Amino acid sequence: MPENGVSLSTLWAVGTTAALAMVTAHQLFIRSFEEKSREHGSAGGKSQKRKAKRTRKPALPEADQEDADESTDSNQDVPPPPHRHPVPRQSQRQPAKTPGMSRQASPFTILNLDEAALEAGAKWGFSMREAREYAEQIGSSKRARTPQEVLDNLQKGNARFWTGAATRPEMSAFERRALIKQQFPCVAVLGCSDSRVPVEIVFDQGLGDLFVIRVAGNILDKATHGSLQYAIAHLKVKVVVVMGHEGCGAIKAAMLPKADLEKEPEQLSNLLQEIKTNLDETRLAWAQDMKARDREAVVINVKTQVAELTRDTDVMKLVDKQELLIVGAFYEISSGIVDFFHEVSNLEDATKAEPEKGDSLDAPQRLPSRGVMTRFDPATQQVTRQVTPESQESNDTM
Repeated sequence: MPENGVSLSTLWAVGTTAALAMVTAHQLFIRSFEEKSREHGSAGGKSQKRKAKRTRKPALPEADQEDADESTDSNQDVPPPPHRHPVPRQSQRQPAKTPGMSRQASPFTILNLDEAALEAGAKWGFSMREAREYAEQIGSSKRARTPQEVLDNLQKGNARFWTGAATRPEMSAFERRALIKQQFPCVAVLGCSDSRVPVEIVFDQGLGDLFVIRVAGNILDKATHGSLQYAIAHLKVKVVVVMGHEGCGAIKAAMLPKADLEKEPEQLSNLLQEIKTNLDETRLAWAQDMKARDREAVVINVKTQVAELTRDTDVMKLVDKQELLIVGAFYEISSGIVDFFHEVSNLEDATKAEPEKGDSLDAPQRLPSRGVMTRFDPATQQVTRQVTPESQESNDTM
């Protein structure tokens, strides 16, 4: 017996009881935790099932299930095939106009195409076979036009431009596709590289309407002459235009003294000196007004290029066959107007005029086409002016 009166057996019994109580409490804690975990997991599963039920997509028909599976592998927006007759998607951008529905003012518009087919094509596309068929119709329409009709269309296009009524004939994707394999321009233009002279815009023409060659000073050299020969011989253009413009920097520079031109880089110097040889500087010296002198210099340069082109026998054969018309032009930047002059043609329906007083020619001379100021005859080097009420009154009083 210990001094305090507590036996060892009593202490052992108390310790054992305390240990058993701790073990029991631990087991109860673990059991409670597991039950709460199971309850939480069961509630989460039900929530997931409810969420899946809300987001579940309706089943697709078996015919479309395969396409749906394939579409999940690609992010591309592929239009549905034609046989399913899809409803066109709405777009803020209006589809480009197509010939059957569309461009007013252009005489090259094809009106005998199926409008429903063109409308559908604008939305869903055409095959290359259909594009080729449409291209053939474009070519047939343009080949049927005469040089005079082509020139009239060009003049009307410029009138729309400078009066602010340009149609800006942009093509649809289908029409552009029809031009992949071939082109059908009716006009070849030798113009200046000046950024203020965008030829297609000035004449209100669209893709494939004009074959444009641009070089500083619109001069005829090996490259530009060869390009015109290609347009005439292979593309069968009906009209060739040599066009200068107001404020031409190349022409102004060419009128500087030769010593100044030789200070320029070699190729530029050669170009300016070649232009200089085309200018009649003695004639230009009388001009007191600098603007008038610059315009006259541009006009002289254009006439020189037209005359040079008439020395091409292959070109003149087509002129004699009435298959080609050549004309000079001057574009006035300030007004937007293009003046036509120095026409070279052999059109049967051209109006004839009696020789003027002092003219040694016995045969009547042909007048220029409507809207063209003068006509140039390469064989006789004679220039015939367009008859106007003012000029007629002047001749009557002589």
